[in-house]
This record gives sequence, C-alpha cells and structure tokens, in this order.
Amino acid sequence: MEIKVQVKINKSIDEVWEVMGNQFGEAHLWSSNFKTSKPGGNKKFEGIDYSLRDTTTANGNTIQELREFEPKKFSLKYEITAGKPEIAKTVFSHWYLKETAEGTTAFMDSMMEPRQELSQEIASKIQMGLTASFQTLANELKFFLEEGKPHPNNHNK
Repeated sequence: MEIKVQVKINKSIDEVWEVMGNQFGEAHLWSSNFKTSKPGGNKKFEGIDYSLRDTTTANGNTIQELREFEPKKFSLKYEITAGKPEIAKTVFSHWYLKETAEGTTAFMDSMMEPRQELSQEIASKIQMGLTASFQTLANELKFFLEEGKPHPNNHNK
C-alpha cells in the first residue's frame, strides 16, 4: 500500500532540508505526531552523526532507522523497525525535496506491506487514514518552517 503526499513550502531547499533532513531526529519540535523524538544509533552516513530516531507517539514507542541519507540530493529513506502498526509487516518511507520557482516541494512517500491480505474496504480505510496522517505531518512541517513555531496542534512545546 502506497501513501504519497507533498506540500509546497515557501522556504529555500536548504532551509527545509535543515529541519526535515539534518534534524530528522528532532521531529517532535514540529510534528504533533511525536510526543518525543531523539537521535540514536551509530553514524552511518556522511552529514549526520546518528542513524535512527527513537520516538514516542500516542500509540507507543517507534524506531525509524535511516536506510539512506543523501544531503546533496535532499533525500532520505527510513524503515520503521520497532513499533510499527500491528497490521504492518514492513513500513518504509522516502522523504525528498525539489526546488521550484514557487519555493520548495517536500515529498513524503511511504510503503506499507500488510502482514496478511486485506479486504478492499479495510485496505481503503487504512490507506485513507495513513494518507491523512502523512498530510498532517507535511502541513505541520510547512507551518513550522514558514511561521517559525510549532503548529497549534503541537502541544509538545
């Protein structure tokens, strides 16, 4: 099951990458989805001194382990290695940026492989929920970058 969201952000690609990429481990600063987040793991990639973020959400703890980190391409890929939804066998995400005349577009693409075959109705409901969740994530990133403060939904701060 694929989830694809994007948002245009009125900031330079370098400013967006600083938060989305270089500060990957600090997502709780801008996303209401994360009560806490902290970087961890060994250095594996040029440009960042950790390899995962350890987060707390309303549903418990999760670990999102970086699989690729490419600052020159403004791209990162991660896998949720702990705390993924019960229904999920695997969850991967690819976040990347593209610069346009109007600013920067942030893309948040995810792929979830369910543990078992799902009915069309259940699969559709899950996909709608995940898409809404990722769209909220993207919108909160936009707000944080453009307004310089967390979105009003974010009660972490």
